[in-house]
Amino acid sequence: MNKVNLNNNNLNFKMTTEEAIKLINMLKEKISETALVFPKIGNKLEFDVYAKIEGTKFIISISRGKINKNKCTYQGRTYFNNIPLLRLDITNSFHINSDGTKIIGNHLHIYNDLTEMRDAIPFNIDDENLYDYCIEFFKKFNIIQDNFDILYQTEL
Repeated sequence: MNKVNLNNNNLNFKMTTEEAIKLINMLKEKISETALVFPKIGNKLEFDVYAKIEGTKFIISISRGKINKNKCTYQGRTYFNNIPLLRLDITNSFHINSDGTKIIGNHLHIYNDLTEMRDAIPFNIDDENLYDYCIEFFKKFNIIQDNFDILYQTEL
């Protein structure tokens, strides 16, 4: 497997699917000790996570919809190139993949070298609150949650 070069700031930088999967599978932990506050409607939270063994940094973002309080996007991307690796869209809308298949509702985008982030797969869990989806996204992006504090308050 090719070594992943995350120091390339070229906006046209592409990686292989295997490199992206390797990055997604790296065990990561939050860098800062401070507790995070889940964003309110129309707001965004970004923070860094770090894969200690590989010495690689990533950015996590959580973006809330401005109109629909239940719409949210969770994304993990490379730090140096800003390449999205994994994105979970919580929505009551739909997504159409490059092959024409239609996904209704929540879906997960995983980087691949053919379509990058254009294609998605359905993604649902039993409990449908945004905090639980957040935790499931952290698991998919392989973030250690032992000392992870994210404050979530249900909105009326």
